[in-house]
Amino acid sequence: MKTKSYNKQQETYMLAKAHLESLEQLERELEEKYIAEHNIVNPDGSIPRASWAIDDDEICDKAMTECSKIVEESGLWAEILDARKQLSAAEDLLLEYGLSMVPKKEKEVLEKAVKEDYTVRKKVINLVLKLDVRTVKVVYYRPFGASIGNHRKSNHLNEWSRYNDI
Repeated sequence: MKTKSYNKQQETYMLAKAHLESLEQLERELEEKYIAEHNIVNPDGSIPRASWAIDDDEICDKAMTECSKIVEESGLWAEILDARKQLSAAEDLLLEYGLSMVPKKEKEVLEKAVKEDYTVRKKVINLVLKLDVRTVKVVYYRPFGASIGNHRKSNHLNEWSRYNDI
């Protein structure tokens, strides 16, 4: 059985998403630790799974403030924000790759939709992630201003890039 092949855009997106998810998990663990250390229990006897799930508003506000302070002082919040930026950039590259294979009319509609509609954006991302790049013809793009044919005469391979590594 052959394994699925991914290209750089797909791999970059998956790694960025996994990195953000791991950082967010660390944030959740810090909240759980805070709740356990302060013996916070809801009136029904349950242990809240996060600071926002604390039933007592006063305790909830204090826990959220304290947890936010811990996360920020540890540098985790800055890492989470950076990881979100990286994921957003990876999403944009993945969408650009996916839309590069779509016919012109449909591409115009989808380009607008992925910018304006979160649901469409996520659906296109999921479709592109399911794509096995071995089944796709290599798509080249040329940088703005480059003319067709110059890639054969130029010694600068950086002027031409491939979306797929097959």
